[in-house]
Amino acid sequence: MEKLIKKATLAEQAYEYIKKMIITGELKPGEELPEEKLAIELGISRTPLREALKRLAVDALIELRKTRPAIVAKFTRQDVIEIMELRKLLEIQGLEKLSKADQKRVVDELKENAAQQWKTIQKKDFVSFMDLDQEFHSLLCRSHKNRRLKEIIKGINTGGSRAFMLLSDAIADSAEKAYAEHKAIIDAIEKGNIDEAKQQLAIHLDNIENRLLKYILQEEL
Repeated sequence: MEKLIKKATLAEQAYEYIKKMIITGELKPGEELPEEKLAIELGISRTPLREALKRLAVDALIELRKTRPAIVAKFTRQDVIEIMELRKLLEIQGLEKLSKADQKRVVDELKENAAQQWKTIQKKDFVSFMDLDQEFHSLLCRSHKNRRLKEIIKGINTGGSRAFMLLSDAIADSAEKAYAEHKAIIDAIEKGNIDEAKQQLAIHLDNIENRLLKYILQEEL
């Protein structure tokens, strides 16, 4: 039997298009997103556009407002500190529960993910890199038995905290540094040294926080 090929809906296409514009900086933090103007530019009706905007809001990339157009999300220094504090608590805890039985499978998945990361870096496709980066962190806790913990980690890793890591002028450099830090985490897990893996993850998360705060500082100048 021939497999069906899933075609992207108009809402999905609009979501990806607007998301790319936000991540690449074409749409700036605080910029309004008038529905009528966007619908005309994209050549679609407001119904799929609204679906896309709702999804972008869930991803924390935009903020929906009741009586005014949505705006591209703005992140403050305090937002970054709070997000990263939660990530450090939850992700390191998630990695701590990685069993020896699951380590080889997780390493294989992480290596494949990292290989794809490197390809996107070479192509300068940083939108795809962001998606792979998010997936990498989800894979680290995939074997954890606590479903709610995994869902919270995924939610925190979605949207603003991911996008703003890449919105600096040094986007290529940031992605390469993140890739190298990911490789150090993989190497530690492959050696069976979870304590070292936790240390490398802590270093990686600290570096993400520093990159985010540097970006925020540049925007405030």
